[in-house]
Amino acid sequence: MLLVMVTFLLLLQVDLASFYTMTPSDYDLYGIKVAMNDHLMVSVDNLNTVWYAVPVILNNSWQSTIYFNVTTCDFVYSVVVPTSNISSFIYNCIDIQGNNVIGFFTDTNNTFTFSLVNEQIVSNYSTQDNFIIDIDGEDTGVYGFADDFIFYYELNSTFELTIWPNNLNISPRAVDIGANMDYAIIVGYCQTASPVIALECGFIVQLNGSLACPISANELSIDNNIQFPYSDPRTNHHITYSRNYSAQTVLSVSIAWRTRRILIGIPALNLVLLYSFDDPQNLNGSRQNGMGFMGFGKSVAWLNDQGEKAVIMANYYIYSTYQWISSTVHIYDIQSDGFSDSTQPILIYPNSQQVVFPWINPSFLRLVSSPSGHVTIFDMLGNPAIIYSAPANTYPNTNSNFYASILVPCIPGTYRNYSGIELCFPCPNGTYSSNCLPCTLENSFCPVGAVEEISYTVFKSIEQDQEYPESPESTVFDDLLMQNMFSFDTRSTHCILVSPITWVFVVITFGIIIAIGMTIHETFGPTSHRIRDWAKHVLRKVDLIGEGQLWIGGLVSAAVVVLIVTAYVFSSQYLHRYPIELVKGDSSFACDVAINNAKFSTTTQIIPNTRSSKDIQVVFDMLNSQSFTLNIDFIQTAITCNDSLMVQRSVGYTFKNLTILSCQTTHNDSILSLAVLLPSHSVNIQLILPGVKTIGAIRLGLNGSSAVSADRRYTLMELNFASTFISSSLDQVLASSTLFSLQLTQIINRTAPLDNGGSDIYGAIWSSSFIVDTDELFSEETRYTLFKRTFTNITINIAESIFYVSNVQEPIARQTEIIFHNFLFTIVVLELFGLLFLVIKLLLLPVFNSIYKRVNYIWNRNRVDVIKRNLTKVVVYKSTPPTTNKPTPIRKLSRRWSSVISTGTIFRKQQ
Repeated sequence: MLLVMVTFLLLLQVDLASFYTMTPSDYDLYGIKVAMNDHLMVSVDNLNTVWYAVPVILNNSWQSTIYFNVTTCDFVYSVVVPTSNISSFIYNCIDIQGNNVIGFFTDTNNTFTFSLVNEQIVSNYSTQDNFIIDIDGEDTGVYGFADDFIFYYELNSTFELTIWPNNLNISPRAVDIGANMDYAIIVGYCQTASPVIALECGFIVQLNGSLACPISANELSIDNNIQFPYSDPRTNHHITYSRNYSAQTVLSVSIAWRTRRILIGIPALNLVLLYSFDDPQNLNGSRQNGMGFMGFGKSVAWLNDQGEKAVIMANYYIYSTYQWISSTVHIYDIQSDGFSDSTQPILIYPNSQQVVFPWINPSFLRLVSSPSGHVTIFDMLGNPAIIYSAPANTYPNTNSNFYASILVPCIPGTYRNYSGIELCFPCPNGTYSSNCLPCTLENSFCPVGAVEEISYTVFKSIEQDQEYPESPESTVFDDLLMQNMFSFDTRSTHCILVSPITWVFVVITFGIIIAIGMTIHETFGPTSHRIRDWAKHVLRKVDLIGEGQLWIGGLVSAAVVVLIVTAYVFSSQYLHRYPIELVKGDSSFACDVAINNAKFSTTTQIIPNTRSSKDIQVVFDMLNSQSFTLNIDFIQTAITCNDSLMVQRSVGYTFKNLTILSCQTTHNDSILSLAVLLPSHSVNIQLILPGVKTIGAIRLGLNGSSAVSADRRYTLMELNFASTFISSSLDQVLASSTLFSLQLTQIINRTAPLDNGGSDIYGAIWSSSFIVDTDELFSEETRYTLFKRTFTNITINIAESIFYVSNVQEPIARQTEIIFHNFLFTIVVLELFGLLFLVIKLLLLPVFNSIYKRVNYIWNRNRVDVIKRNLTKVVVYKSTPPTTNKPTPIRKLSRRWSSVISTGTIFRKQQ
């Protein structure tokens, strides 16, 4: 009889455990195996049959290990900790006989030495797959919800366990009580009227401690708020039986009592719902993470007890196969941004600055948070990792060798004025440094994320003058000679002084003065004068105009000589203003100070494919052999030489690392300068700058040394240019992926010799031209985008043009041509003045003499008539003169009145 009873009990135990699947290595099985508050983090390791208790203290590297063997547990479902900072934890598990167990550990002496205080079996119920627990807000008791029962476990000296049957008609998957005593939010699956369809459901449950079974106070309208397009496979999503447990049917829930907001995660639908505790029938917001995947909302929590920011585990599983792709943690600022499909997270972990902890698996299963904002991530291998809430102007760095983050200062140019696990975000434009100090200097460049206050002049472009001069309007020496001989500009003092007309006028004026003086001297001293006669003799000898006929022609000839001499001087000076490379300063002999004896021509020609025997081939060889150094300046960036900078050359589908010749930072580490020796002229360069550090502006340039041939006929000019690229908006920084295309063109300058027997001289330089789309070079970076920047990728394509520019410089006039044209000019001037003399002598002088004689005749006649009238009046008034025997004296008149006196005498005789 005893044997039969033992056999029956063994069969009963097997039956009780028949619904229980124990896979110790599956940390996603049956419940949440991590919990934390601001003092303690506890995790469960079923594979090694231990609990790990870690103090939530910065820079802590110590943990406590509690083994299962002090309990009856065979497989632990979940663990919870008090909301207050108490070193204790509660667990629920299944013992080796399949019983549902609840137990309590505490640290009695605050040494993180935990001891089992109480453990009880939830009797009379079979093994529960869906068995969840949570502690109330005052840490006085623990509520348990399972498919078949509900219990309340008092955490006092009696440790009374009160059990009720589950009358909520829900198969529970997650519960959250939070910091209150009266209500809990429970979510799970409810069987519909159809025995083969169960849907997501949730209840607000009123808690009564041990006095009464928790009851539903309100229902969360979940199914009514889930709507998908007909083409979406999630439209037909459901499970057949509510109690069927699988990792795909996991749900998550979290409530923030300060804002009374409820988050519900449904990873099977890739969906998270937001409700208000006071209005559970209406959805406050929702966000899905795309069609064709599942996993978004696998675990949800409020970042802290403020209830403003939500922490959501965003896993990616293929919808049809549940194959894991990736795991991330999103943080949403619901208080500021709301919650919808368009809401952008303010942080995604991991990112380039907060990498996955080196010792945990990248596949995440659960997350929990503490009231102060610390977050623990639990991976698929059972490893927990704590991300501490960092004080203002610091952020948690997860590149740690232990299970907790470390604090590091904000990257220069970024800040955060509150505690949190988020990255620091860029300072607004007009400020700089991690304190976001205002920029006060005039003409300062302070874009968003500025590191230091610097001036635009610090990084201005370096322009290399490669423009070839244009030929003057006139390239005929005759025209130039005539223009400069007779140019006169009263607006320019220089032109007045150097103009030949000025000196001709001076000589003519001096000649006029001499002529007037000699005329006056001749009038008042008509007798011969030795000096005057000698001067006239000399002037007649130098008379080039009248051929020695007139002494005044000598004076005019002096002006002609001055004009001719200035032409010779101009021609001599003009001849030596070639080539322009040897001309120093402005001209001092012409009104046009920029006048040169050079004309220019520019053509574009194709580069020959084969070597040539012509002189120009030497220039091509020098250009092709010139080595280039790529200079890159990153302006307003926190990137330093200590960062992992990578410069690669792309050849087809392969990459080869290039050596950085020099790396230095200047202006308080706000400008990073790199120099890279290029392996060839045509090359594809890729720079990879890891991290979220932004770049305000960039300057790219090339440098190449000069060279001169042995015979000094060929000169390769130094290449030194740089172009600065800067956004028109101070709210933008260099985009995370940019392309710069640089085209190089050969410029060959040929200078023809001044002498016919000379040799051509060649000079060469590279011309550069960037081809970029400025609209795509820069982008805005905000708290919503900065963490997404994993690296900055800069691609620089350098290519040579198949054409080259040929510039030719030739003299406008050579020496023989100038001599010939000056000889012609002399003849022309003499002939012109001779012609002018003939015109005056043959045409103007006869006319002038005729006019003069006529005028003189009329004038003399009028004078005689006037004298006659005056004499007649005198005779009338003295008709009876007194009689006298004295003869009348005859007055001697002057010569000019001789004719008139004669007439008067005749008149008196007749009387």
